[in-house]
Amino acid sequence: MNSSVPRFLSRKKSGQALVEFSFVLLTLVLLVFCLMDFCVAIYEKQLLANLSREAANLEARGIGQSPAQIMANALSAIEQEATPLNLSSASGKVILTAVTNNGMGKMFISQQVSGGGLAQSSKLGPMGVGNQVTLPTTNLVQVGGTCYVAEIFYAYKPPAPIKFVGRSGVFYDVAYFQ
Repeated sequence: MNSSVPRFLSRKKSGQALVEFSFVLLTLVLLVFCLMDFCVAIYEKQLLANLSREAANLEARGIGQSPAQIMANALSAIEQEATPLNLSSASGKVILTAVTNNGMGKMFISQQVSGGGLAQSSKLGPMGVGNQVTLPTTNLVQVGGTCYVAEIFYAYKPPAPIKFVGRSGVFYDVAYFQ
């Protein structure tokens, strides 16, 4: 037993290494869960941006006999296309709106359809007589023209099992198409 370190000191050092390893492991696990939440949130936000753009495009160039049928067809197509996200359930909402310029400088909602179970309302406003709409730019809708707007809401739920890592919230994206 000719070692340079006494036995009782080597036991203390191995215990210290175990405590340090547990702190490092806890930090790494927390970092992995944060990274996972961040990546999933960015992925879902990008999906919403693509879906809203596609919805507004389908709404403007859709097929059907009437504007209401065109918008209903676009709504069902977007709900089917959003396969990773379930927009037709209680965690999603799609609102398709047609904004018309009446030629007197006032824009109003001429058609609006929505689907999904999330309790969100359109940021443009409801369809009705006398409801004026304010769009991001004034020259977005020409006189007598129509602008198609797609709004998508999605309730984000973080995948990490630790509640304080990710925050739940509602993602929102909007797209305009003429």
